[in-house]
Amino acid sequence: MTATASHGPDGALGAVVPRSKGKGSLRRGAMGAYVTAIYVFLLAPIVIIVFSSFDPTTANTFPPSGFSLRWYREFADSSGFVDAFRFSLWLGIVAAIVATVIGLFTAYGLVRFAGRRREMGQSLALLPIMIPHILISISLLLLITALPVSEIAVLIIGHAIICLPFTVAGITASLEGVDEQLELAAMTLGASRLRVIWEVVIPLVAPGVLSALIFAFIVSFGDVYIALFLSGPGRTTLPIEIFSYMQWESTPVIAAITSVQILMIVVLGLVIERLVGLRKVMRV
Repeated sequence: MTATASHGPDGALGAVVPRSKGKGSLRRGAMGAYVTAIYVFLLAPIVIIVFSSFDPTTANTFPPSGFSLRWYREFADSSGFVDAFRFSLWLGIVAAIVATVIGLFTAYGLVRFAGRRREMGQSLALLPIMIPHILISISLLLLITALPVSEIAVLIIGHAIICLPFTVAGITASLEGVDEQLELAAMTLGASRLRVIWEVVIPLVAPGVLSALIFAFIVSFGDVYIALFLSGPGRTTLPIEIFSYMQWESTPVIAAITSVQILMIVVLGLVIERLVGLRKVMRV
């Protein structure tokens, strides 16, 4: 509670009138409750899925009737799910590497050479975020029919396309903290532009590049639309395998697989936050 002094008609200092902070505290409390409700709404489904994965019965119930690792063993023993998980890992790693390499040179060109056209270049690099993935998938599917390109190559291209905006954004944020004078000094000593990038720029932005690589892997691993249109027999990603399984059955094994993915994404997210911070990578 604060106090204010009142003045009489003749300007003399009068009695001290207390002023309450009740309204400000009420607003802060209401805002806190509102934000808390939003977080509960967003995180409650994740918590329910994780707890449901430990249910020993075949019913998807919450709270679970007991505690069991039955469905995690079911996941490990299922050749279909394990093969799809391995393929998703392989595809995510390859697509993330391709997107990170392209994103590194794109970000370097935007920061060092684009000048006034930098905003336009960044907008073009971020187009895959604004274009629905289903349209990208259809376009790549037409590419397969028009050109002699293998399905796996087009699948990698599609995943690299949807990962590219995140790599460009993350690496651009790291490059902005690199002093261009260091590059000029290296070139003055006779180093070529590529050697400067390899021996000067990349070591300085290594945390940002690694974070962009991890974030691109997460985006690729969770993709549905690209894989749904372009994956062929024997090359099914984990999200598509889950989607196909749920058309016929619905057991807590899906919750167990989802919990494994959640754990993996949380760990990778913590690594990114430790390296450069999620805000920099997400700044698009």
